[in-house]
Amino acid sequence: MTLWKFWKKTEPAGGFRHMDAGCGIRPSAEFRVLLEHERARSDRNGSEFSVIVLYAGQLYNDKKSVMNFIRVLRQRIRTTEEIGWLQEDYSIGVLLPDTPFQGAEKLAHDLSTMVERQQTAPSYKIYTYPSHWFGGKQEDDSRRGETPSASFPDSTGPHNSRAHMDGLESLLKPELPAWKRFFDITGALAGLVLLSPVFLCIAVLIKTVSPGPVFFRQKRVGFLGTPFVCWKFRTMSVDADPSLHQDHVLELIRNDEPLKKLDNDDYRIIPFGKILRKSCLDELPQLINVLRGEMSLVGPRPDVPYSVENYQQWQTMRAYTHPGLTGLWQIQGKNRTTFTEMIRMDINYVSHRSLWMDTKILLLTIPSIVTQILDNSQRQIHR
Repeated sequence: MTLWKFWKKTEPAGGFRHMDAGCGIRPSAEFRVLLEHERARSDRNGSEFSVIVLYAGQLYNDKKSVMNFIRVLRQRIRTTEEIGWLQEDYSIGVLLPDTPFQGAEKLAHDLSTMVERQQTAPSYKIYTYPSHWFGGKQEDDSRRGETPSASFPDSTGPHNSRAHMDGLESLLKPELPAWKRFFDITGALAGLVLLSPVFLCIAVLIKTVSPGPVFFRQKRVGFLGTPFVCWKFRTMSVDADPSLHQDHVLELIRNDEPLKKLDNDDYRIIPFGKILRKSCLDELPQLINVLRGEMSLVGPRPDVPYSVENYQQWQTMRAYTHPGLTGLWQIQGKNRTTFTEMIRMDINYVSHRSLWMDTKILLLTIPSIVTQILDNSQRQIHR
Protein backbone atom coordinates (compact mmCIF):
# COMPACT_ATOMS: atom_id res chain seq x y z
CA MET A 1 0.00 0.00 0.00
CA THR A 2 1.45 3.33 -1.02
CA LEU A 3 1.40 6.50 1.05
CA TRP A 4 -1.61 7.89 -0.73
CA LYS A 5 -3.71 4.80 -0.06
CA PHE A 6 -3.53 5.46 3.66
CA TRP A 7 -5.74 8.44 2.93
CA LYS A 8 -9.32 8.30 4.13
CA LYS A 9 -11.47 6.83 1.41
CA THR A 10 -14.69 8.60 2.32
CA GLU A 11 -16.35 10.94 -0.18
CA PRO A 12 -18.03 14.24 0.71
CA ALA A 13 -21.60 13.74 1.83
CA GLY A 14 -24.90 15.39 1.08
CA GLY A 15 -25.01 18.07 -1.61
CA PHE A 16 -21.29 17.88 -2.27
CA ARG A 17 -21.42 14.22 -3.26
CA HIS A 18 -23.54 14.87 -6.34
CA MET A 19 -21.44 17.75 -7.68
CA ASP A 20 -18.31 15.88 -8.82
CA ALA A 21 -19.16 15.23 -12.47
CA GLY A 22 -20.93 18.51 -13.20
CA CYS A 23 -18.37 20.73 -11.49
CA GLY A 24 -15.23 19.06 -12.78
CA ILE A 25 -14.03 18.05 -9.32
CA ARG A 26 -12.49 14.61 -9.23
CA PRO A 27 -13.60 12.13 -6.56
CA SER A 28 -11.02 11.54 -3.85
CA ALA A 29 -10.03 8.10 -5.22
CA GLU A 30 -9.19 9.57 -8.65
CA PHE A 31 -7.42 12.51 -7.06
CA ARG A 32 -5.26 10.14 -5.01
CA VAL A 33 -4.19 8.41 -8.23
CA LEU A 34 -3.20 11.75 -9.74
CA LEU A 35 -1.18 12.67 -6.66
CA GLU A 36 0.57 9.30 -6.70
CA HIS A 37 1.43 9.75 -10.37
CA GLU A 38 2.74 13.27 -9.77
CA ARG A 39 4.83 12.14 -6.81
CA ALA A 40 6.39 9.37 -8.89
CA ARG A 41 7.10 11.85 -11.69
CA SER A 42 8.73 14.21 -9.20
CA ASP A 43 10.89 11.39 -7.82
CA ARG A 44 11.96 10.48 -11.35
CA ASN A 45 12.86 13.90 -12.76
CA GLY A 46 13.35 16.05 -9.66
CA SER A 47 10.51 18.45 -10.43
CA GLU A 48 8.63 20.29 -7.70
CA PHE A 49 4.88 20.52 -7.33
CA SER A 50 2.38 21.99 -4.89
CA VAL A 51 -1.12 21.29 -3.63
CA ILE A 52 -3.45 24.01 -2.34
CA VAL A 53 -6.00 22.78 0.17
CA LEU A 54 -9.14 24.93 0.41
CA TYR A 55 -11.31 24.35 3.47
CA ALA A 56 -14.88 24.84 2.26
CA GLY A 57 -16.84 23.16 5.03
CA GLN A 58 -19.08 26.16 5.71
CA LEU A 59 -20.34 26.12 2.11
CA TYR A 60 -21.91 22.70 2.60
CA ASN A 61 -25.48 23.97 3.05
CA ASP A 62 -25.25 26.75 0.46
CA LYS A 63 -25.27 25.25 -3.03
CA LYS A 64 -25.19 28.66 -4.72
CA SER A 65 -22.02 29.63 -2.85
CA VAL A 66 -20.47 26.27 -3.66
CA MET A 67 -21.20 26.66 -7.36
CA ASN A 68 -19.82 30.19 -7.42
CA PHE A 69 -16.69 29.19 -5.56
CA ILE A 70 -16.00 26.26 -7.91
CA ARG A 71 -16.72 28.42 -10.98
CA VAL A 72 -14.12 30.97 -9.89
CA LEU A 73 -11.68 28.17 -9.11
CA ARG A 74 -12.12 26.58 -12.54
CA GLN A 75 -11.61 29.93 -14.29
CA ARG A 76 -8.35 30.62 -12.48
CA ILE A 77 -6.45 27.33 -12.89
CA ARG A 78 -4.62 26.07 -15.98
CA THR A 79 -5.65 23.08 -18.06
CA THR A 80 -2.75 21.04 -16.65
CA GLU A 81 -3.95 21.55 -13.09
CA GLU A 82 -6.48 19.33 -11.35
CA ILE A 83 -9.15 19.77 -8.67
CA GLY A 84 -10.29 16.97 -6.38
CA TRP A 85 -11.97 16.22 -3.08
CA LEU A 86 -9.70 15.47 -0.17
CA GLN A 87 -11.12 14.32 3.14
CA GLU A 88 -14.52 14.14 4.77
CA ASP A 89 -14.18 17.70 6.10
CA TYR A 90 -15.22 19.01 2.63
CA SER A 91 -11.75 20.27 1.77
CA ILE A 92 -10.78 20.64 -1.89
CA GLY A 93 -7.31 20.04 -3.28
CA VAL A 94 -5.79 21.84 -6.27
CA LEU A 95 -2.84 19.96 -7.80
CA LEU A 96 -0.28 22.29 -9.40
CA PRO A 97 2.38 20.38 -11.39
CA ASP A 98 5.82 22.00 -11.77
CA THR A 99 4.84 24.77 -9.36
CA PRO A 100 6.93 25.81 -6.35
CA PHE A 101 5.52 27.33 -3.17
CA GLN A 102 5.69 30.92 -4.44
CA GLY A 103 3.53 30.14 -7.49
CA ALA A 104 0.96 28.27 -5.40
CA GLU A 105 0.88 31.10 -2.88
CA LYS A 106 0.16 33.66 -5.60
CA LEU A 107 -2.66 31.54 -7.04
CA ALA A 108 -4.22 31.03 -3.61
CA HIS A 109 -4.05 34.74 -2.84
CA ASP A 110 -5.51 35.71 -6.23
CA LEU A 111 -8.29 33.17 -5.83
CA SER A 112 -9.11 34.48 -2.38
CA THR A 113 -9.31 38.03 -3.73
CA MET A 114 -11.60 37.01 -6.60
CA VAL A 115 -13.99 35.10 -4.33
CA GLU A 116 -14.11 37.80 -1.65
CA ARG A 117 -15.79 40.16 -4.11
CA GLN A 118 -18.93 38.02 -3.94
CA GLN A 119 -18.69 35.93 -0.78
CA THR A 120 -16.42 34.98 2.09
CA ALA A 121 -13.38 33.11 0.79
CA PRO A 122 -12.30 29.83 2.37
CA SER A 123 -9.08 29.49 4.32
CA TYR A 124 -6.30 27.57 2.61
CA LYS A 125 -3.01 25.85 3.18
CA ILE A 126 -0.18 25.07 0.74
CA TYR A 127 1.73 21.79 0.62
CA THR A 128 4.84 21.16 -1.45
CA TYR A 129 6.79 18.15 -2.71
CA PRO A 130 9.69 17.40 -2.34
CA SER A 131 9.35 18.30 1.31
CA HIS A 132 11.55 20.82 3.09
CA TRP A 133 12.89 18.18 5.52
CA PHE A 134 14.40 16.05 2.75
CA GLY A 135 18.14 16.47 2.31
CA GLY A 136 18.40 18.69 5.35
CA LYS A 137 16.78 21.56 3.46
CA GLN A 138 15.57 24.25 5.81
CA GLU A 139 13.34 26.83 4.22
CA ASP A 140 14.10 30.44 5.06
CA ASP A 141 11.57 32.71 6.75
CA SER A 142 10.71 34.55 3.54
CA ARG A 143 9.61 31.38 1.81
CA ARG A 144 7.72 30.13 4.82
CA GLY A 145 6.03 33.47 5.35
CA GLU A 146 2.32 33.77 5.94
CA THR A 147 -0.18 35.28 3.56
CA PRO A 148 -3.57 36.61 4.74
CA SER A 149 -6.73 35.05 3.42
CA ALA A 150 -10.29 34.98 4.65
CA SER A 151 -11.51 31.99 6.60
CA PHE A 152 -14.90 30.49 7.26
CA PRO A 153 -16.06 30.35 10.89
CA ASP A 154 -16.28 26.57 10.88
CA SER A 155 -14.73 23.78 12.89
CA THR A 156 -13.23 21.85 10.01
CA GLY A 157 -10.68 24.25 8.57
CA PRO A 158 -7.92 26.30 10.18
CA HIS A 159 -9.17 29.32 12.13
CA ASN A 160 -6.02 31.37 11.66
CA SER A 161 -6.79 32.64 8.17
CA ARG A 162 -3.22 32.08 7.10
CA ALA A 163 -1.54 29.99 4.44
CA HIS A 164 1.90 28.54 4.91
CA MET A 165 4.08 25.89 3.34
CA ASP A 166 4.30 22.37 4.65
CA GLY A 167 5.54 19.05 3.31
CA LEU A 168 2.94 17.15 1.32
CA GLU A 169 3.46 14.09 3.52
CA SER A 170 1.96 15.99 6.46
CA LEU A 171 -1.26 16.34 4.47
CA LEU A 172 -1.34 12.69 3.49
CA LYS A 173 0.42 11.23 6.50
CA PRO A 174 -0.74 7.70 7.23
CA GLU A 175 -2.41 7.22 10.56
CA LEU A 176 -0.64 4.80 12.87
CA PRO A 177 -2.99 1.80 13.03
CA ALA A 178 -4.60 1.33 16.44
CA TRP A 179 -3.34 -2.24 16.60
CA LYS A 180 0.24 -1.08 16.00
CA ARG A 181 0.26 1.53 18.74
CA PHE A 182 -1.34 -0.94 21.17
CA PHE A 183 1.25 -3.52 20.10
CA ASP A 184 4.06 -1.00 20.71
CA ILE A 185 2.88 0.17 24.14
CA THR A 186 2.25 -3.36 25.38
CA GLY A 187 5.53 -4.68 24.02
CA ALA A 188 7.61 -1.75 25.27
CA LEU A 189 6.15 -1.89 28.79
CA ALA A 190 6.64 -5.66 28.96
CA GLY A 191 10.17 -5.37 27.63
CA LEU A 192 11.18 -2.64 30.09
CA VAL A 193 9.83 -4.64 33.03
CA LEU A 194 11.12 -8.08 32.04
CA LEU A 195 14.51 -6.82 30.88
CA SER A 196 15.13 -4.50 33.83
CA PRO A 197 17.74 -6.91 35.32
CA VAL A 198 19.54 -6.91 31.96
CA PHE A 199 19.45 -3.09 31.91
CA LEU A 200 20.97 -3.01 35.39
CA CYS A 201 23.76 -5.47 34.51
CA ILE A 202 24.68 -3.59 31.35
CA ALA A 203 24.67 -0.27 33.21
CA VAL A 204 27.02 -1.65 35.88
CA LEU A 205 29.29 -3.10 33.18
CA ILE A 206 29.55 0.19 31.29
CA LYS A 207 30.28 2.22 34.45
CA THR A 208 32.94 -0.33 35.44
CA VAL A 209 34.90 -0.39 32.19
CA SER A 210 34.53 3.22 31.03
CA PRO A 211 34.09 6.61 32.71
CA GLY A 212 31.07 8.59 31.55
CA PRO A 213 27.31 8.18 31.23
CA VAL A 214 25.58 4.82 30.78
CA PHE A 215 23.37 6.01 27.95
CA PHE A 216 24.26 7.52 24.59
CA ARG A 217 21.74 9.91 23.04
CA GLN A 218 21.84 10.82 19.36
CA LYS A 219 19.67 12.86 17.01
CA ARG A 220 17.87 10.67 14.46
CA VAL A 221 15.34 11.25 11.69
CA GLY A 222 11.95 9.72 12.37
CA PHE A 223 8.43 9.65 10.95
CA LEU A 224 8.14 12.02 7.94
CA GLY A 225 11.51 13.54 8.77
CA THR A 226 10.66 14.50 12.35
CA PRO A 227 13.88 14.64 14.41
CA PHE A 228 14.04 12.94 17.79
CA VAL A 229 16.62 11.85 20.36
CA CYS A 230 17.40 8.14 20.11
CA TRP A 231 18.55 6.27 23.23
CA LYS A 232 21.23 3.57 23.31
CA PHE A 233 23.63 2.04 25.81
CA ARG A 234 26.98 3.78 25.38
CA THR A 235 29.51 1.46 23.70
CA MET A 236 32.16 4.03 22.78
CA SER A 237 34.46 6.29 24.75
CA VAL A 238 33.03 9.69 25.67
CA ASP A 239 35.52 11.55 23.45
CA ALA A 240 34.88 9.36 20.36
CA ASP A 241 35.33 11.20 17.07
CA PRO A 242 31.94 11.12 15.23
CA SER A 243 33.50 12.06 11.88
CA LEU A 244 34.82 8.50 11.43
CA HIS A 245 31.30 7.08 11.40
CA GLN A 246 30.05 9.88 9.18
CA ASP A 247 32.76 9.24 6.57
CA HIS A 248 32.07 5.50 6.73
CA VAL A 249 28.31 5.95 6.21
CA LEU A 250 28.74 8.30 3.27
CA GLU A 251 31.19 5.87 1.68
CA LEU A 252 28.67 3.03 1.93
CA ILE A 253 25.91 5.17 0.42
CA ARG A 254 27.98 6.50 -2.47
CA ASN A 255 29.42 3.09 -3.41
CA ASP A 256 26.29 1.12 -2.47
CA GLU A 257 28.39 -1.40 -0.57
CA PRO A 258 27.22 -3.95 2.04
CA LEU A 259 26.33 -2.11 5.25
CA LYS A 260 29.15 -3.34 7.46
CA LYS A 261 30.00 -1.60 10.72
CA LEU A 262 33.43 -0.36 11.75
CA ASP A 263 33.34 -2.50 14.91
CA ASN A 264 36.23 -4.87 14.18
CA ASP A 265 38.82 -2.13 13.77
CA ASP A 266 37.22 0.71 15.72
CA TYR A 267 39.48 1.89 18.53
CA ARG A 268 36.68 4.05 19.97
CA ILE A 269 34.70 1.05 21.28
CA ILE A 270 34.94 0.42 25.02
CA PRO A 271 35.67 -3.06 26.52
CA PHE A 272 32.74 -5.43 25.95
CA GLY A 273 31.25 -2.81 23.63
CA LYS A 274 31.57 -5.07 20.60
CA ILE A 275 29.56 -7.78 22.33
CA LEU A 276 26.80 -5.34 23.18
CA ARG A 277 26.71 -4.04 19.62
CA LYS A 278 26.78 -7.41 17.83
CA SER A 279 24.08 -8.82 20.11
CA CYS A 280 22.03 -5.60 19.65
CA LEU A 281 21.74 -5.27 23.43
CA ASP A 282 22.91 -1.67 23.09
CA GLU A 283 19.61 -0.91 21.29
CA LEU A 284 17.36 -1.97 24.21
CA PRO A 285 16.93 1.57 25.64
CA GLN A 286 15.03 2.43 22.47
CA LEU A 287 12.06 0.77 24.16
CA ILE A 288 11.78 4.19 25.81
CA ASN A 289 11.48 5.79 22.34
CA VAL A 290 8.79 3.25 21.47
CA LEU A 291 6.83 4.08 24.61
CA ARG A 292 7.10 7.80 23.81
CA GLY A 293 5.66 7.22 20.33
CA GLU A 294 8.86 8.26 18.51
CA MET A 295 9.58 4.72 17.37
CA SER A 296 7.77 1.43 16.88
CA LEU A 297 8.78 -2.12 17.73
CA VAL A 298 8.90 -2.88 13.99
CA GLY A 299 9.90 -0.50 11.21
CA PRO A 300 12.90 0.90 9.34
CA ARG A 301 15.89 1.73 11.51
CA PRO A 302 16.05 5.45 12.39
CA ASP A 303 18.77 7.07 10.31
CA VAL A 304 21.15 9.90 11.21
CA PRO A 305 20.66 13.34 9.60
CA TYR A 306 23.92 13.31 7.63
CA SER A 307 22.82 10.07 5.98
CA VAL A 308 19.32 11.36 5.13
CA GLU A 309 20.89 14.41 3.49
CA ASN A 310 22.27 12.06 0.83
CA TYR A 311 19.01 10.25 0.10
CA GLN A 312 17.49 10.30 -3.34
CA GLN A 313 13.91 11.54 -3.26
CA TRP A 314 12.31 8.11 -3.71
CA GLN A 315 14.32 6.78 -0.79
CA THR A 316 12.53 9.11 1.65
CA MET A 317 9.50 6.81 1.41
CA ARG A 318 11.12 4.72 4.15
CA ALA A 319 10.14 7.56 6.52
CA TYR A 320 6.43 7.11 5.77
CA THR A 321 6.14 4.99 8.91
CA HIS A 322 7.68 5.19 12.37
CA PRO A 323 11.22 3.83 12.69
CA GLY A 324 11.56 0.56 14.55
CA LEU A 325 13.73 -1.51 16.85
CA THR A 326 13.75 -4.23 14.24
CA GLY A 327 12.50 -4.67 10.69
CA LEU A 328 12.74 -6.53 7.41
CA TRP A 329 16.36 -5.45 6.96
CA GLN A 330 17.36 -7.00 10.28
CA ILE A 331 15.90 -10.42 9.41
CA GLN A 332 16.85 -10.49 5.72
CA GLY A 333 20.58 -10.13 5.65
CA LYS A 334 21.42 -6.86 7.40
CA ASN A 335 25.21 -6.49 7.04
CA ARG A 336 25.19 -8.49 3.80
CA THR A 337 22.82 -6.07 2.05
CA THR A 338 23.67 -2.80 0.33
CA PHE A 339 22.20 0.59 1.18
CA THR A 340 19.82 0.48 -1.80
CA GLU A 341 18.68 -3.03 -0.90
CA MET A 342 17.97 -1.90 2.66
CA ILE A 343 15.91 1.05 1.40
CA ARG A 344 13.84 -1.21 -0.86
CA MET A 345 13.17 -3.57 2.05
CA ASP A 346 12.01 -0.65 4.19
CA ILE A 347 9.70 0.68 1.47
CA ASN A 348 8.33 -2.84 0.99
CA TYR A 349 7.49 -2.89 4.69
CA VAL A 350 5.80 0.51 4.47
CA SER A 351 3.65 -0.75 1.59
CA HIS A 352 2.61 -4.05 3.18
CA ARG A 353 2.79 -3.66 6.95
CA SER A 354 0.25 -5.66 8.93
CA LEU A 355 -0.16 -7.23 12.35
CA TRP A 356 0.94 -10.57 10.94
CA MET A 357 4.04 -9.08 9.33
CA ASP A 358 5.04 -7.28 12.55
CA THR A 359 4.56 -10.46 14.56
CA LYS A 360 6.59 -12.49 12.09
CA ILE A 361 9.45 -9.97 12.09
CA LEU A 362 9.56 -9.89 15.90
CA LEU A 363 9.63 -13.70 16.10
CA LEU A 364 12.46 -13.91 13.55
CA THR A 365 14.57 -11.13 15.09
CA ILE A 366 16.33 -13.17 17.81
CA PRO A 367 17.19 -16.09 15.46
CA SER A 368 18.53 -13.54 12.98
CA ILE A 369 20.73 -11.94 15.65
CA VAL A 370 22.07 -15.36 16.67
CA THR A 371 22.83 -16.19 13.02
CA GLN A 372 24.59 -12.85 12.60
CA ILE A 373 26.75 -13.46 15.68
CA LEU A 374 27.75 -16.93 14.43
CA ASP A 375 28.59 -15.54 10.96
CA ASN A 376 30.77 -12.84 12.51
CA SER A 377 32.54 -15.43 14.69
CA GLN A 378 33.30 -17.63 11.69
CA ARG A 379 34.67 -14.69 9.73
CA GLN A 380 36.92 -13.79 12.67
CA ILE A 381 38.25 -17.38 12.80
CA HIS A 382 39.10 -17.38 9.09
CA ARG A 383 40.88 -14.03 9.16
